[in-house]
Amino acid sequence: MGNAVFVLSQDEIFTGCSFEDYYQDFLRFEGDEVSFDGSVDQISDLLRETHRETLPYTSNSNEDVWDALVDLDSIDGFIRLIYSQKDVPALEYGTATTWNREHLWPKSRGVGTSGPDYTDVHALRPADWNVNAVRNNLWLG
Repeated sequence: MGNAVFVLSQDEIFTGCSFEDYYQDFLRFEGDEVSFDGSVDQISDLLRETHRETLPYTSNSNEDVWDALVDLDSIDGFIRLIYSQKDVPALEYGTATTWNREHLWPKSRGVGTSGPDYTDVHALRPADWNVNAVRNNLWLG
């Protein structure tokens, strides 16, 4: 008896990871328009219930959010910063002359200071330190 070979698509490997699947309880469809109907508490609950692994925000010994952003967002050793659209070296980060991490939803607007909502790499972007400081707690957009 030979070995079976399975070819899986990304949809099969990452079941439930599409935007539509993940947020299915919060999406409302009307014709060609899609609206989002969820509270901060509901989104926080969803994150806590579905995250498979919570990365530390910063760690000297374990993989953390810095590492994830470098892995996910860098191309050829450079990373593009939200707001300023500058490309900077990916492995130089965490100082006022390099890049930092930006929560797309400001922490002061309901993201906790620990747990999956604080370290969710879907909602964090590399940012220019100075632009991020000026932006402060303003809404995105």
